[in-house]
Amino acid sequence: MASELSFHVHVAEPTLETGTPPVPHGYPAVASPITSTLITGESDAVLVDTPWTREHVRVIGDWIASFDKRLTAIYITHSHGDHWMGAPALVERFPGAKIYGTPKTVEGILDGKAQREGFWEPRFPGQVSPGEARPEIVPEEGLDLEGNVLKAVELGHTDTDDTSGLWVPSIRLFAAGDAVYNHCHQYLNEYGDGGFEAWHRALDIVEGLNPKYTVAGHKDKNQPDDAGAIERTRAYLNTFRRLDDEGGRSPEEFFDEMLRLFPGYANPKALWRSVVGILGSK
Repeated sequence: MASELSFHVHVAEPTLETGTPPVPHGYPAVASPITSTLITGESDAVLVDTPWTREHVRVIGDWIASFDKRLTAIYITHSHGDHWMGAPALVERFPGAKIYGTPKTVEGILDGKAQREGFWEPRFPGQVSPGEARPEIVPEEGLDLEGNVLKAVELGHTDTDDTSGLWVPSIRLFAAGDAVYNHCHQYLNEYGDGGFEAWHRALDIVEGLNPKYTVAGHKDKNQPDDAGAIERTRAYLNTFRRLDDEGGRSPEEFFDEMLRLFPGYANPKALWRSVVGILGSK
């Protein structure tokens, strides 16, 4: 008989960038807070996504150890480095845990050296967790956790290409990776050329599962992991698209209007990066 599962969410704090141009109104230039979801049974556990700095890994390692479970697997939702670069160090700390992802995620992770050297290390010198990840392709039938299936769900393009989530039907939990954000400004630099429509299709897939709990890849740590985050992600997308279509705003005016419409959202720097990227490309 399958064990009863529980889940627990860890949110790694935002990390200050080095050498990034100023954000209007003095908002700090930081990388967004990262969520990791630990799904636990009686004796074993599976982690979805890892944080990525040395300090993040130390903190989450202690957090995982506090549950006194055997970590058997780490599932990575997509190949953005902030979701997997801590995995090698966690495997070292929890021997026997295997890293899994979809074929496209595995492909992206295996190109991790280029990510580290081209993007992460210049912005966060000395902070990136070391080690080479050697992920395996997740079995088509999913991962087993004490008789419960944990099923990879391919979502396509969300805030980047080839993303996925992990569905746990026994507790109606969907660990959504970057398909869903929760009170955190969204990375929208790739939303053009059909990306907006593709992201909505991904949200349709998530909604079709009828989850009770939805863990966003980036969130305000004080927000609940509820299914309402799906609709909030849609609303943010639609508002950004509407303002973009209306035109006539400077980047600063666009930024200020989004801040007004989504007050208190985490990491305005992510919004500023999106605004500059989208408006600057026109």
